[in-house]
Amino acid sequence: MRQWQRWSCDVIPSLVQPYLSYRRLSNRFRNPVNYEPPTLVECHFPVCLGALFMVGLRHVDLVVCPCVPAALQLLWMGYFPCAPLGPSLAVSLQFLSLVRQLFMRMPPNTSAWCESFEAYLAGMGYRVDTKEGIRRRFSNAYHWYCILEISLDEHVQQQLQKSASPPLDIPLADPPPSHCSPDSSQMRPSEYLQQRCPLCFGGHGRESNNQQRHAALWIQLEQLLKFLGSSSADVDAIVCIDACFTQKCRSGQLDDPVNPTATVFLSPEDIHAMESEVDGLRKSKSSINRRRDQGSRRNHGDEGDVIEEGMKITASVLKGCNESFTAADERRQKASTQFFSDTGVMALLCHHDRVIHLANMTSAGEKQHYALALIKALFGHLPSNFHIGLLYDIGCQLEQSCRKWGFLKPFLPRISFAISVFHAFGHQWPCQLIYHPRKQEGFGLSDGEGCERFWSSIKALIPSLRVSGYHQRLFVIDFQVRHLDMKSLTGLGQWLLRRWSHCQEKKATASKGLRRCGVDIPTLQTEWDAQVSAQTKPVPRHSSKAAENVILQIMETQKSLENYEARLEVLEKDLLHGVADMTDLNIQIAECHNKIMCFKQALQRQKTVLGMNGYANLAKIQNSAYLQLQMHALSIKKRIRDRLRQRKFELERLERSYRHTVSEQRLQYHTEASLASSYNNLCLQMIGLIHKGKAPRGSIAPLLIPRDSLFKLDVDDDIWQDVGLGDDSDGLLPPWLADERVCSGIRSLLELRRCEEEERRLLQEKKNLVLWFSEEWRSIQRIRGGAEFALADEYHQQSDGPMGEFSWGDEWDNNLLDMDPPSSPSKRVCR
Repeated sequence: MRQWQRWSCDVIPSLVQPYLSYRRLSNRFRNPVNYEPPTLVECHFPVCLGALFMVGLRHVDLVVCPCVPAALQLLWMGYFPCAPLGPSLAVSLQFLSLVRQLFMRMPPNTSAWCESFEAYLAGMGYRVDTKEGIRRRFSNAYHWYCILEISLDEHVQQQLQKSASPPLDIPLADPPPSHCSPDSSQMRPSEYLQQRCPLCFGGHGRESNNQQRHAALWIQLEQLLKFLGSSSADVDAIVCIDACFTQKCRSGQLDDPVNPTATVFLSPEDIHAMESEVDGLRKSKSSINRRRDQGSRRNHGDEGDVIEEGMKITASVLKGCNESFTAADERRQKASTQFFSDTGVMALLCHHDRVIHLANMTSAGEKQHYALALIKALFGHLPSNFHIGLLYDIGCQLEQSCRKWGFLKPFLPRISFAISVFHAFGHQWPCQLIYHPRKQEGFGLSDGEGCERFWSSIKALIPSLRVSGYHQRLFVIDFQVRHLDMKSLTGLGQWLLRRWSHCQEKKATASKGLRRCGVDIPTLQTEWDAQVSAQTKPVPRHSSKAAENVILQIMETQKSLENYEARLEVLEKDLLHGVADMTDLNIQIAECHNKIMCFKQALQRQKTVLGMNGYANLAKIQNSAYLQLQMHALSIKKRIRDRLRQRKFELERLERSYRHTVSEQRLQYHTEASLASSYNNLCLQMIGLIHKGKAPRGSIAPLLIPRDSLFKLDVDDDIWQDVGLGDDSDGLLPPWLADERVCSGIRSLLELRRCEEEERRLLQEKKNLVLWFSEEWRSIQRIRGGAEFALADEYHQQSDGPMGEFSWGDEWDNNLLDMDPPSSPSKRVCR
């Protein structure tokens, strides 16, 4: 611990400026630097150590005193020590730079690296201490070299921030969210957010007084934004939230000290504060909400289902979404707290896949207070007029909780909730109509899956971080985030151009579809409003088919019970033969037992509710062959939709790659080969009865399901509609459901509007990038003349540090100038 403090407080801060000088004089480690040790006084003492370099090992003798410590002397010689005072090993800066670049692109396995290098040295005849080896000393040197690089970046960024005009009173590092109360006088996002993503936060509130370098681009931007107009539904920035339970750490690891670097992780104190706030609000408002719900049931007793205050979908739909998602069940165990002290990570990313905040999770389930803490931390860095679009796999559940319990009350009017595209299939159809980003205004073509891509980019860290210390685990993830940030920053211009080209292609396709359907836009808008109103309205409690619904529920419950019993049998066989991880299997088996018990209890309740009238209706249905087929077909179709949700949401991409069991293959095969075939056979029999006149009057033939593309279905496909299987026996279907021209026209209209939103967003991000770049460039120009910043200036021009993006300015210009719609007036202004 004392050595750690000496590194953090003394050695690393004292090496920042010498390291800048060495980088400049050595031309970034290309050339050796002539170093002459200074004349020492009587306080010196000798040190003998080994020095690792790219092609071998040699011994180095130093004479050290407090005035000229070993770390400083070794740095000027091109080495970095393994200890702050009396090191026994030093590693070449070239060597450490290579390993640093390597470990940012592969799992950071220092043990395998050191063992391989020891064998390499032994093969060349160098003598290595086989008892102690170099692993521990090399790991220490590598760790503090990485911290020196990070400290250097932070030092340079702070100097640039000081030179900014006007002076900023917003700190660079992420302050605790509890100290970040929204300030109405704050006119733009904090410096922290601007560094996290220049496209989302870099241009808001900036004054651009010096735009000569980008004059043509600036004229083009103003013309384009004026040409495309604006919409009140557009949000200022889009973010996404998701949790990953594969990034966990086993219990019993050593409690390592804190690293002296900035982090994107929220502090445990902020997370615990939000957890206490959530628990307090739920306890204080539970009785009030209970009385309100009872009054609502009394007032709407004849209507049945209700829409809660502030929501756009009914309580029954929200309940169905809640039952479809394990993420919505806070009590479900996704990682065992018995075996893991840190159970996962929750991330908040912008829609450019750049990390804004991370939260370390310690609970077994996906608790809501983690997401709430991340959102609160974000708004602590934003001005009071900034509107956020939030994509979350259970965005409907989060909004319901916020409105029901009063979470995030000051920020709720500035949040538009939506569900990510990949997880939208797990939601009920009325929920998709409201929360799907392709149907909700303001989200453009954002998919909300940036977190999934982030989990994929850091999945190589999973094995090593399972047995890592707490702070070391956070440091490694932070280090990887820095690498991903730099990698993303170099390609921002290409990203904008690529998304612009994609948007133009989709816009052309949508415009062609609108012309082909032959229906005018006002009519399509009216039909779309009618569809949303009809499919999201509350369902009457006392329906003419109440008994049939109960019977259908009984059939579905029985089938679900059989499926879970079959799955339990497969899991028990896997446990017996040791097919997969024992811990995960035990968790899944316990979950199956719990589900089986719940379904048995539900089946008993449903049979009790059926009553005598229900049994009479059941007899009536049994006497009608068509009604029997209709109920069976509807039941199978709902089961197919449930399986689609499981396949598209519950078996997530990353977890499937690690837990692809035989039971999942059977699930897919059973769904495609059995359920789809059974449903299509029932539909053909119903069509035959309609042709023979043996069906009820006005019956409509249901639509078949294409088996070959069952798991490739889009959100607008016919499987989400129950044509011929519901209360449409009168034969009078609205145009939005029965007219194919209207249906295709609505899809094209929605796609066109999302493309127009995407255009406006991309052009605004283009403007943000120009503003941010211009201000950062002016900061560089202002500090060029100062002797104090001469080394920092050299560092910026030569290194791959945080301001290395200025070497990419010309490339950005070329990419940004290509972003231009064919019919825009800027074609005539700038080209």
